Amino acid sequence: METIDMLLNEIESEILKAKRATFSATDIVVNRQVMLDLITRFRASYPVVLKEAEQIKKERDDILSKAEAYANKTMDAAEDQARAMIAETEIVRKAGIEAEAMRAEAEENYRKMDYEARSLAFNILDNAEKTIKEGLGVINDRKRKLIQE
Repeated sequence: METIDMLLNEIESEILKAKRATFSATDIVVNRQVMLDLITRFRASYPVVLKEAEQIKKERDDILSKAEAYANKTMDAAEDQARAMIAETEIVRKAGIEAEAMRAEAEENYRKMDYEARSLAFNILDNAEKTIKEGLGVINDRKRKLIQE
């Protein structure tokens, strides 16, 4: 298959080997039939080139379209991941605040329970002490009665 470049080279060759026209420094004489044949061949190969160019343009457009779709998909995925990470960070932050509140509440409950346990133990020991003193008082009274009798 002839290419446009090959045909242009032939036209150029014909022009370069052409003779100068009489009484002219710039005009040349070319073989009419050879030039018409080259033009016909040029026209015959030109649509093929156009079709190839259209196919290349279509393929380029398809590649660009696919690349754009992939880029959009990638960007959407990245944005979704960023939103998820931000939400996860927010959840972790809220969980930290909640955990701190629970720790503070547990510490406060521990203090209250420790105070109540100490108070209860003190009251029990105080009551035991009173009971023992009363018991000792009774024992001492009975001892005195035994001595007096």
